[in-house]
Amino acid sequence: MDVKTIILGFLSEGEMSGYDIKQAFSNSIGFFYDASFGAIYPALRKLEEEGLVTKQEIIQSGKPNKILYQITDSGKDLFYQEMASPIVPPILRSDMLVKIFFAGNRTVEEREELFANGLQMQKKLLENTKKAFAKMADSLDPYQTFCWKYTMNHLEMTIKFIEDQAPHLLKQ
Repeated sequence: MDVKTIILGFLSEGEMSGYDIKQAFSNSIGFFYDASFGAIYPALRKLEEEGLVTKQEIIQSGKPNKILYQITDSGKDLFYQEMASPIVPPILRSDMLVKIFFAGNRTVEEREELFANGLQMQKKLLENTKKAFAKMADSLDPYQTFCWKYTMNHLEMTIKFIEDQAPHLLKQ
């Protein structure tokens, strides 16, 4: 699913600013799909050009005006069509795995540090995810809760896998 479709999904829940959309990415689906402002604002312009969203400028005194985006009926139709399309296989991008992939030519100390840093990062990510989930658990619907629990389970499995496998690799 592309950034434009996800934005339509967020907007189907209510009007939002570009900043609000970025926060929605980061605070809800950021573990499995994140987008930068550099992706969000061009996507919003394209969605507006295609008649899938409209924007309204809110005049604010003492600070920059706020632009709120709202999904159109055409945008809702496209979003629901995309939701009904077949699921495509995920694309995993992992800086940690790329570094491990090329770790064979590094010293033992460098490999030990790589695994220690990778493990520490995964544990910190799990800790932060659990804290964020605890703060918003009451406001999530069952499907959103499923995604958060999936994320935490994935992190827990990754940590266990690293803890189980790294010692064997480091002996080689």
